[in-house]
Amino acid sequence: MSREEFWVAYESRMRSQFNDQPHLETFLCEMKMAFAWMIQNQQVHLLESNGGLAAIFASSELDETWSFGFLLLPKDNSNRVPFWETLKHRTKEIGAKKLSGPIQGTTYFPYRFISESDGTAFFRGEYFSSVDEHDFLMVQKPSDVKYFRSGYRTTFDGIMHVSKPYYDGAVEKGFEVKTHSEVNENLFRSVFDMVGNIFGMNWNFNAMTADEVQAFYKSEFGVRQRMALQTLHLNGEMIGFCRYIENDSQTLICKTLGVLPKYQKLGLGNAAVYEMHRSAQEAGYNRMIYALIYDGNRVQQNMPKDDSIIFRKYAAYEYDL
Repeated sequence: MSREEFWVAYESRMRSQFNDQPHLETFLCEMKMAFAWMIQNQQVHLLESNGGLAAIFASSELDETWSFGFLLLPKDNSNRVPFWETLKHRTKEIGAKKLSGPIQGTTYFPYRFISESDGTAFFRGEYFSSVDEHDFLMVQKPSDVKYFRSGYRTTFDGIMHVSKPYYDGAVEKGFEVKTHSEVNENLFRSVFDMVGNIFGMNWNFNAMTADEVQAFYKSEFGVRQRMALQTLHLNGEMIGFCRYIENDSQTLICKTLGVLPKYQKLGLGNAAVYEMHRSAQEAGYNRMIYALIYDGNRVQQNMPKDDSIIFRKYAAYEYDL
């Protein structure tokens, strides 16, 4: 199967399955860029078998851990186990000892499979999937599973009350949050320079160049919204950032909150949480989505949960071969 044929088959299946989703075109545009990046930057084997599709890839043919992505399980349930066994066999033939995913080339692009959902429409930046995919992959006995969740609040008073002491204490030490209504190239480059240091040790992180990331996020450049980005500063030094996506006129998605490692565990993430919600409230947003948060995230563990609603849970998997 050629690369072009694989992409056409993948796109067709996703359109058929998720044709009622409001952000489908944005999602497919992201996936097309992800597929092109993977083909250009990874060692890739494309698989079509038993009515299913998958890409398996790694940075080098010699890597012991390979990833799977663009996974579409066969529609016929009786074909799913044979398809999965073929996928594992192909990966073992390469010489891999572990298989992890789902990853679309790199975690810059949407990934993870849904494990639970209340049926809410997908928001921008989510990977489109269904719970039955998660159920099948769990039956295949992964050696490790990473769990994530997305939630929202429609009132900010509680979390602002809890996080304000962190903010006040940080301000006394020179902490400052700057809100930006749009992202230009200079601001993007400043933030990008921190990304590898903040997230480089995260599960399945593959580095991208600044130009590649800029191409992926080009639709956000020059687009004004009430809150596009907040940069975090300590005594004049930029030490972190919060990135936002406006899902609709009333809903702001907190997509990323990151602080440089040397400034972590100082309460500065908690301080940023206060200013995030204060600014969102001032800007007129009445709903905040917290997107794709790792269950082990320290900041969310310190924040109140009784006024937030978890509407989606996700998983990513690793298998011994």
